[in-house]
Amino acid sequence: MGTGFMVPPPPFVSPSATVVAKAADDTLDITDFGKNLTNTGAGATVVLTLPAASAVAGMSTRVQVTAAQIVRVDPNGTEKIYLGGDGAAGKYLNIAAVIGNYADIYCDGVDFHVTAYSGVLTKEA
Repeated sequence: MGTGFMVPPPPFVSPSATVVAKAADDTLDITDFGKNLTNTGAGATVVLTLPAASAVAGMSTRVQVTAAQIVRVDPNGTEKIYLGGDGAAGKYLNIAAVIGNYADIYCDGVDFHVTAYSGVLTKEA
């Protein structure tokens, strides 16, 4: 049985890390982790598909809303992204279309975890 703690604590992306704008749907890869991803320039919902969890084990990324459009973070296939202890296979995460909302996403090699966020985040039902 787990303790409820992530040991060691997951890494967070530095506020001074490289900023990359994702104004259109994109499939993320290892080069997108360790960076601040934004939706600058987006005119509609942006869907960011996560890579296979095994490819980014031990890494984090931040996804931040900088244009008033939803950002959808979609796990690869049947992998999970956890928010508030809940993770369902293949279900996406929406970051509400409010400038300043963000989610810090960490990968343990099996699943993705929202380790910090600001604003409204919702999971696919």
